[in-house]
Amino acid sequence: MRKVLLALIAIALWAGSALAQPQIPGINAAPPGPQPKVQVINPLYDFGTALEGKMVEHTFKIKNVGKGELIIRGMKTSCGCTAATPTKNHLAPGEETDISVGFDTHFQKGHQVRTITAYTNDPDTPQAIMTMQGIVKQQVSATPSQVAFGTVRKGTSATQEVAIADLTNQKGFKVSSATNSSPYIKVTQEQGKDGKPGTALKVELLPTMPPGAFDDTIKVITNRVPLQIDVFGTVTGDLSIDPAQVSFGIVPRGQDVVRILKLSNAGSRDVKVLDVTSSVPSVVGSAEAVKPGKEYRITVTLRRGTPDGQLRGQLAIKTDDPDQGTVSVPFYAIVGQFKI
Repeated sequence: MRKVLLALIAIALWAGSALAQPQIPGINAAPPGPQPKVQVINPLYDFGTALEGKMVEHTFKIKNVGKGELIIRGMKTSCGCTAATPTKNHLAPGEETDISVGFDTHFQKGHQVRTITAYTNDPDTPQAIMTMQGIVKQQVSATPSQVAFGTVRKGTSATQEVAIADLTNQKGFKVSSATNSSPYIKVTQEQGKDGKPGTALKVELLPTMPPGAFDDTIKVITNRVPLQIDVFGTVTGDLSIDPAQVSFGIVPRGQDVVRILKLSNAGSRDVKVLDVTSSVPSVVGSAEAVKPGKEYRITVTLRRGTPDGQLRGQLAIKTDDPDQGTVSVPFYAIVGQFKI
């Protein structure tokens, strides 16, 4: 009797587990009986070479070579692809459907690979993979491709130049505009140097840029294709924090972990720390004056009882400095056993 009871309990647990499984499109098999079988006719399309900015289009074909009805339950594409809805989602044995795909090559260069996945009820191949690949040839280049100002002291300016060149060897290349969003970064166009065709952009970081990390994007419009140039860097003010970020590392559960930071003031005006707050409740901070107005000891504590897993957040040190009212410090940790 006891063996029978244990067997019934085991069956009930198994059934409950099976019912609790999520119904994921493309993973769940077709019902019993004649089964479908998906076949991608020519699953790889190599488009060879395409000019940047052109749309590469192709139509893949999917066929049901099984004996049951094939259902296409969903589509997924990798970055840069768009896939149209299949002409048919339900395929009887022997039927085909078209999958129209477009690859936008704007801002792409070099060898590119894009995948398209069809989720089906084929029990053996729930995910049918199609691939587009080829080489995208640039029409216009920017040298350097991004502007990194690095670390700049507050109140100073910095300038870099970017050369915009036509790679098509055709006549009549023009840059119509170069715009950006930040009011603290000025972009002006100049003629190419040494009489060479093209345009040089003068990118100037203005002395009014406030302290902290900054990033911007220069959008260049040409009569070929548009370009985007990232601009980034950090402006340091009178206040500096050392270290610039907090790593608690891998933390065993059930204990506090403390890190110490130093906030320094290099300016002539004394600065007070008003408050220290955290974006995560399990991490707290406090400030203690070492040299009032000039140097503070910042204590950051990861509290015991923090749930296992990865932890990321920001510490905000609020001051009465008119330029640096808040100094942000990122922190991170792995709590509990590290699992790959």
